[in-house]
Amino acid sequence: MWASDNNFELVPICPEHELFGTPRASIRLRQKDDEVLAIMGKENVYSKLKEKCEELSKRYEDVVGFIGISNSPSCGLSVGVKDRGSTMKAPMHQSLECPTTEISSMISRQNQETFLQRVKKYEARRFGTN
Repeated sequence: MWASDNNFELVPICPEHELFGTPRASIRLRQKDDEVLAIMGKENVYSKLKEKCEELSKRYEDVVGFIGISNSPSCGLSVGVKDRGSTMKAPMHQSLECPTTEISSMISRQNQETFLQRVKKYEARRFGTN
């Protein structure tokens, strides 16, 4: 309802689903030397995730905002990486120029309004709208 009340269309996308289907094995992020790995079973799928996220950002070139899923290895805003000692933005957030957030932060009206203002500012700058 929030999106339609503000004249936005929400388009569900999931890089992991497009790549591997559902259900799928868990994907765990891990730091190894200077590289981030995304381990699914015994395979490192991080480059596949990055490529899919970049492809999605091009497919939806008119996007004005992105709401990711918390803790998702491809869509989380602040994703834990084992052996790193810190979190990182997942590839979907790295691939987009528009404002991004996580669904968990959209619970409060204040955070919804903050994200909406960021989106409107981006939309006006990008498309010359008010």
